[in-house]
Amino acid sequence: MLSLNLFDFLKTGFISLILSIIFLVGCSEDDCPPCSTPTDDRISFEMNFLEYSDNNYFINEIYADTSSELNMFNLYYGNIPAIVLPKYYVKEIEVYKSVNVLSGSSIFGCAYIDLESRYEYSTYNDSLRDFSSAIPGKKEINRFYLLNEVRDYIFHRETGYITFTSALNEQDIIAIAYRTENNNSYSWDDVIYGEFFADLINNSDTVAVLKLVKPRNLQPAYSTAWKLKMRNIYQIVPYIGQVTNLDLDIYLKKSDGSETNSINNVRLLELFGFDKIKEGGSLGSDGKFDNRIGYNYEPRTSEIIFSVIEPFGNNIPPLLNEYKYDSIYDTVKTYLTLPENYFIIKGKYKPM
Repeated sequence: MLSLNLFDFLKTGFISLILSIIFLVGCSEDDCPPCSTPTDDRISFEMNFLEYSDNNYFINEIYADTSSELNMFNLYYGNIPAIVLPKYYVKEIEVYKSVNVLSGSSIFGCAYIDLESRYEYSTYNDSLRDFSSAIPGKKEINRFYLLNEVRDYIFHRETGYITFTSALNEQDIIAIAYRTENNNSYSWDDVIYGEFFADLINNSDTVAVLKLVKPRNLQPAYSTAWKLKMRNIYQIVPYIGQVTNLDLDIYLKKSDGSETNSINNVRLLELFGFDKIKEGGSLGSDGKFDNRIGYNYEPRTSEIIFSVIEPFGNNIPPLLNEYKYDSIYDTVKTYLTLPENYFIIKGKYKPM
């Protein structure tokens, strides 16, 4: 009885093996059931081109300059490898935010949007310490608290801009002191804007002279300060450092409701500078978002970075010139309205 059961078992196994082989060999591609594909469990996102991040500011007007002689933002973010102008590389910076209560790391300060530079061993005239009156958009007087780099902000030394890790309020004032190299032949002292915390003789009583970055109630009428707010960086999610496996594309949404991600057979992703490298690492377009960390994507803040300062305005790709929309850059964000034809950024990411 035992041997019979063993024989039946072996016979059944042999038949099953033969049937499996016939199935695998004899089954045509049309007859075979499709293989299962991995599930894309990433989260989708979509934003229009008016929804730029409010967290990024140039520290001085020269870093926002788009002239052919400078344009250091595009030199850095628009080239492979990045180009850095050593003269404007920031060696040291302190960032201050206005507060109502004085504490151990707080100072009284007069912050000026058009503050002149000084050399390392020179001082500002005491007339700049006049704490009696402010000038809207040009001079702010207030108590300031010294912020902590990494926790409160990220600073991009090659291109001179600050990324704040939490949103600023309209009433917040941002002021700084910073240091760059000096390449003048007649002096080797560093070039400095503002006064560092350690420069003040008595931090609780001395009024500091600072470089103003963001005045309270920033508006287009404050022409110099208005240029310092960046409108070419877009945040994927409203929280910090929680995006991985990012992929995205750019579309033009037309007045008839249709969408396209190319024009004249060129992908918008390529036109806007997000597709410059092939998957193997060689230069060229392959139709995919490059995801170059630190250049077109900043993982610490979940933000994508256009390589030009006005990507949908003065710096729009020539093929897209008819869709140029300058209002993004000369109008307060809350007053903006979408035009008939507008750009959208959409894609997927995996949350951490």
